[in-house]
Amino acid sequence: MKFYQSAVVLLLSAITGATAFVPRSVLSNTQNVAAVSSLTSTNPAFVKASSLGSKSTEEEQKMNASDEANTTLVVGGGLAGLATALALRNIAGLSEVRIVEASTDESFNNIQEGAGVQLGPNGLRALRFIGGEALLSKIMENGVELKGTVIVISSKMDPMVIPDTAEADTGLSQVFIPWGVMRSLLAEQLPSDSISTGVGGDITGYQPVESTIQPMITPEKPFLPQSFDLVVGADGAASTFRHLIQNDATFLPPNKAQAARRSDLKDGGRMNIKAVVPKKMDEASFKPGHSYAHFAAGGGVACFAGPASADSTYWAISIADEKKDEETEDVFEFLSDIDRGDNNAVKQTLLSKLKGLELEECQFVIDLIESTEAECIYLQRSIEAESIGPSLVSKDNNIVLVGDAAHCMSNSYGQSSNFAFEDAASLAVCIRDGKDLGSALETFSESRVARCIEMQTRSAERAAKAMKGEQVEDVSKWIFEWDIQ
Repeated sequence: MKFYQSAVVLLLSAITGATAFVPRSVLSNTQNVAAVSSLTSTNPAFVKASSLGSKSTEEEQKMNASDEANTTLVVGGGLAGLATALALRNIAGLSEVRIVEASTDESFNNIQEGAGVQLGPNGLRALRFIGGEALLSKIMENGVELKGTVIVISSKMDPMVIPDTAEADTGLSQVFIPWGVMRSLLAEQLPSDSISTGVGGDITGYQPVESTIQPMITPEKPFLPQSFDLVVGADGAASTFRHLIQNDATFLPPNKAQAARRSDLKDGGRMNIKAVVPKKMDEASFKPGHSYAHFAAGGGVACFAGPASADSTYWAISIADEKKDEETEDVFEFLSDIDRGDNNAVKQTLLSKLKGLELEECQFVIDLIESTEAECIYLQRSIEAESIGPSLVSKDNNIVLVGDAAHCMSNSYGQSSNFAFEDAASLAVCIRDGKDLGSALETFSESRVARCIEMQTRSAERAAKAMKGEQVEDVSKWIFEWDIQ
């Protein structure tokens, strides 16, 4: 049973704790680019320092990393980008931080976007540091505290209940909250005119301008007429800026931008389908505050469901690729034979797959899927970067990575969003306390790469021991201990 419980927790946290979203098409909105240009070019904070006259020796001595990051552009308005922008404002004291987001304004402001986010004590601590008790209170009001997980093994066996000990261990419980709601809570903390939607997805590189850089759409076409002291790459797993940093390049390869962004990603062999439904779980049949899970024989299909808020429920299905031929490495990806952009077809194909298993244990999630509006269903392949680092900073110290752009790891322990919030808080502190921008970014990079690698190492060791039926470390306890230094 200990072996089964260990294996269950590994897969459970990998699927339910991950932020879910569908890939968005790259948008280029000329009007929004003009709006960003207007806001930056007319704001005194975006006037280059050289035009303000030379500083005295005394003034130069007082300058620190914050002074060198006057003009900051965050590329990516997901959770990592918004949290970083907020942290840079609140903690590092940067008053002019702009965010550009590729999705449309309608999509960005839709609280039903995405599936769910599982916040651990480490993520909540980072968010409290960034936005204060007021932000933490709003998260608690809009989410639900998790009390444990129930594993439905078989209709002939009693379910296995795994209590959540986070609150007892750390004083903070784990919280589940809809992804779109979490994004809305972060966005409302920022000036509305600091966020521009429908732009940024077509950036393919940059050109140096003295000590700053100018993001570019092509080598001949600037994204904006302005240049920036610092660009924060929060552009997700398929990141433009990670490729540039890792390859010491200023542009993605011509005509190969999409392939370059994904060149260092490896596929985990699973399709994950998720949604949040405005429907409460029946408390007569389900324990309040508990997630439910069932794993079909062989692990090919895993089903999850649980509370997402006081009046909504999330569900998630993870389906492994199937081998086409035992003698070859060819596999069949679930949904590869239909148009994945057709959510109605996705819903019906998923229901057919689950009903075809003829398992009573899957009925709890089948009922939820049938109650789900097709447009609310999200798909996500299991992917991770082949490596993390060695640096999250460009050699010219003008670009830094956060979130999945920095460390697209296996979603073990559901830490994608939590580590992004840690990034945001840590980067802001490094810039606030750093003597210069270069050393501040390097300190940030070294600490974040080290933490991510240590988590990977601990997780791998835990998984290896679990598969042997040996006693394992509860890595979540180490993860949850994190606090801002």
